[in-house]
Amino acid sequence: MIPFTKVHGNGNDFIVIENLERRFSTEELSRMASTLCRRKTGIGGDGILVVEPSQKADLTMRIFNSDGSEGEMCGNGARCFARYAFENRLAGESMAFETLAGLMRAQVKAPDVILDMGTIDCSKGLFDETVSLLGETFPLAALRVGVPHCAVFMDNLAVRNRNDLVLLGRTLRHDSLRFPQGVNVNFVQNLGENKLLVTTYERGVEDLTDSCGTGSTMSAIAAVKRWGLSSPVRVLNPGGVNTVHLEWVEDGRSCRARLEGRTALVARGTVLEEAGL
Repeated sequence: MIPFTKVHGNGNDFIVIENLERRFSTEELSRMASTLCRRKTGIGGDGILVVEPSQKADLTMRIFNSDGSEGEMCGNGARCFARYAFENRLAGESMAFETLAGLMRAQVKAPDVILDMGTIDCSKGLFDETVSLLGETFPLAALRVGVPHCAVFMDNLAVRNRNDLVLLGRTLRHDSLRFPQGVNVNFVQNLGENKLLVTTYERGVEDLTDSCGTGSTMSAIAAVKRWGLSSPVRVLNPGGVNTVHLEWVEDGRSCRARLEGRTALVARGTVLEEAGL
């Protein structure tokens, strides 16, 4: 039997599993994610967060998407990870933890968590592109924020049909010529007053999610570049609000980003044998 905790950050939900003694292999964790994240026959989640030891920081965070693939980084997942670590006395209010995308630092002010995402190199981003999808043409931006992201700008996101967004997102996510590693697709509408409406199609989940932390961060950066928004930028996701704080350096070639938002510890339990792991 395997203990677990269910958490979410603005509706981006995860199953936390401790692996402090390296009990589970990568293959076992991958299978655990694809099995337990099923909404009807498992616990349900966008992914699992794995707590492992670190020799460089307080802990190591690994994330496995619901399709079993291991991700480099997840903003909301990292915030949930920090909240879990603090509440279970694995780290203090201020902590550092390793990820495949590098060292992350977080400050817990429960239920809020502020994640320092470090300095993001914007010089390698694309901010003045266009893309044609299913008979429509949209302005496009692309930037790696721990993981690859793009932003599709539209002025009618609030009234767009969900199925249309899924089809648009899936089409661009699998555009191997433009994005050989695949990409997370953020649909972005400017609401004015430094506020954005953002819905994200996530690689690895292969569906729209209620919130995406790295997607909120990338969308805020792209919106500042496109519309001249000021920091902080409030990003309205279907599951809640992420606030992105940006500090620009090197004449706008890079920025230091902090992601702030709510987290919730929802339930604790035990995975039983009949889960089929």
